[in-house]
Parts: sequence; structure tokens; C-alpha cells
Amino acid sequence: MSEVKSDINETWRYWRARIFITVWVTYMTYYLGRVNIGIAKPFIMAEFSIDPATFGLVGTALFIMYAIGQFVNGALGDKFGAQRFVAIGLIVSSIINLLFGFTNGLVWMMFILWGLNGFFQSMGWAPSVKTVANWYPPNDRGKWSGRLGTSYQIGGAISWILATFLIVTLGLDWRFSFWVAGLIMLASGIHWYIRVRNAPEEVGLPTIEEEEAGKTTLGNVRTDNYLGFSYTIGSIIRNRTVLFASFGLFCLNIVRYGITEWLPYLLAQEVIKGDFFPLWKTIAFPLGGTIGAITCTWISDRYLERRRMPLISILFLTLAGSIFIYSILPPLDWLIGAPLLIIIGFLTFGPHVLLVSTIPMEFGTRKAASTATGFIDGWGYVGSAITTFGSGILLGAEGPESTFLFWVTMALLGGIVLLFNWKSVPEKKEYF
Repeated sequence: MSEVKSDINETWRYWRARIFITVWVTYMTYYLGRVNIGIAKPFIMAEFSIDPATFGLVGTALFIMYAIGQFVNGALGDKFGAQRFVAIGLIVSSIINLLFGFTNGLVWMMFILWGLNGFFQSMGWAPSVKTVANWYPPNDRGKWSGRLGTSYQIGGAISWILATFLIVTLGLDWRFSFWVAGLIMLASGIHWYIRVRNAPEEVGLPTIEEEEAGKTTLGNVRTDNYLGFSYTIGSIIRNRTVLFASFGLFCLNIVRYGITEWLPYLLAQEVIKGDFFPLWKTIAFPLGGTIGAITCTWISDRYLERRRMPLISILFLTLAGSIFIYSILPPLDWLIGAPLLIIIGFLTFGPHVLLVSTIPMEFGTRKAASTATGFIDGWGYVGSAITTFGSGILLGAEGPESTFLFWVTMALLGGIVLLFNWKSVPEKKEYF
């Protein structure tokens, strides 16, 4: 009996490691074809004389379609599973990146392609969260959701590093930042489809509920049982914490994507005027985010008994103060500016991971984790669409001071509202 139990434990360890690594690597590559536009932006705008507000429409197209896609594809991810869904989204997004290099300053074409990119990019995250929820029991989800959250921090950083290396270090045309990313994404999408499985029962392992009940034998290969749209959507829209998390992410994404989309542009003005290039400084932002993703889930697990909202609220309010301090520094300050960007990244992505990964797994359960993620993330990307266009208008009309004030205000608003969900904890249900 002990030998059988040992065998199944080895099988569990193998498959959990395989699944998590595949999910992590695949979603990291999704970001290669999303935030690369932040580095290419100043070069595109300079070459074709496009003003910030106009180019902001291109980024807004991605976020509007991403938001719509999250609401739709989150629910479909629970129905169809991640294996096909994530592969299709990544492969189509890779093709769009390859095509974007041929737009040649046609804003309408950029708008259409980047909007389509947003929709297919939205097929990645929610089913990925569901996959992790299917494979890991509740007590481990804080830890693994934090680790999963580092995928898009590091993916964003690698995307910026890759684009900066190609355009600046090698002196290649901005188009290569889309072409190279597209080829990597294409290979990653094929790799995902071959390596991943939606749930343990698809390889003969017990479900996590059966594992919790003490089942220690391999069984027949089964499909992950889908409970229907009425169950998944109904359980989400009636969940108070999911609704609060949706508002919180709406506010946070205004800050996050304001910084992601426009900070490289603010720091790159000197490259247009001279030979100093400060874009490497922007890497400090996702670096801090990687630390925050792991640390904040651990803090709320260890010290707050899986209560997520108190920590999120405190991080929001501290984020507002940090952005304000950064806004009054000299624009090219390195001594204080770069470390402060690390802190801002920590304060942004620490709560972000809790909102888009941990909370959907815990309050949606594994049966509705994709729907919950899509609902929360969809509202977040409504905020992203607003900030991409709105921050561009503010930059063009009022300058960076008003833009920073906009981000500070939204961080404060989110932190205050989430205080009203302070005591929220996940309940134990039939499905984990």
C-alpha cells in the first residue's frame, strides 16, 4: 500500500511541476507580444509624426478588445479548458505581431491589428489560472498564484529588454521588436498544446477533491466536468468579494497601464533630442513587481489567514504616496528614481496578483476560476483602456504632472473602497 502511495505521489509531483512550468513559460511569452509596443512607441511616433493622443487610440483598442475578450473568453475557458484555448490565442497573437511590422504608419491599420491582438491575448490568462486551480489544492494556491504572477512581471521585463536590445543596442528597425516576439510566441503556442493537460483526471490522477478525501490510486482518464454557464456566471456575479476585486482592479490597472504604456515614452524623450537613452530604467518597474507578486501572497497567507483585502488596501494607499513622490523627482534621476520605481512595481503587482490570480481561484473555486478571472480582469482592462487614451490626452494637453496626479487619485480611490471588504475570507465549498 505504501509503495502504491509513493508511486502516485511521484506522479503528482511530476505532473504538477510539468503543468506549472508550462503555464508559467507560456504566459510569460504572451507578454512578449503585448508590451513590446511600449518600447517601440517613441520610434513609431517620431518616424510618422504621430501625436500622443492619436497613438493612445492604438493602445486603447487593445485594452477595449482585451476587456471584451476577458468577459467572453473567461467563461469559455471554463467550458472548453485551457489546452486548446491558450494555444489558439497565443498563435493568432503571434501572427498579428508579425503583421504589425508592416503597418508603416497607417494608424487605422495599427488600431485594427492591435485591437484584434487584445482579443486573442485575452484567451491566455483566465484559462491559465483555472489550470493552476485544477492542479493545486486551496492551501497551496496563495503560494502558487504568487509564483504564477511572476510570469507576466518577467514577461513584461523581457519584452522591454528584448525590444530595447533590438532597437537600441543592435540599432535595428522598430519593426524587429514585433517580428522577433511573434516568432517566439508561435513556437511557445505549439509547445503549450503538446505539454499541458487541463486537469489531473485527464491523466488518470484523482481530482483535488478526491486527493483531499484520501484517494491514493490512479484511475481511468476522464475529462474535467463542466457545470454550465448558469453555475459559473451565477456564482461569480453573486460573490461580493469578486465584485470588490473587480472595482479594485479597475483602479489599479489605470495606474499599472498608465505607467507601462507611457513611462517609456516619458523617459525616452532624450533619445529624440540627443544620445542619452534612459529606457533601461523602466526595467526597475517589473523587477519590483516580481518581488511583490511572491512576497504579498506569502504575507497574506502567513500573517492574515488568507484575508487578502487588508493587504491590498494598504498597498494601494502606499502606492499613491510613492507615485506622488516619484512625480516630483527630476525626470532623469537615477539615484532615487530607479529604486523608487522598484518600490512602485512592488506596490502595483503585489495587489495585482492577489486580485487576478489568488482571489479568482479561492472565490470562484476551480470550477469557475476562469470565469471569475475573466470577470475581474475584464473590469481591470476597462480601466486600462481609459488610462491608455486618457493619459495620452493628459500628456499632450497638460504635461506629465496632471498624468501622475490622475494615477495617484485612482490608487487612493481603490484603496479606500476596498476597505469595505476588509474581512473577506474564502468559504469551503463542494468544489475546491
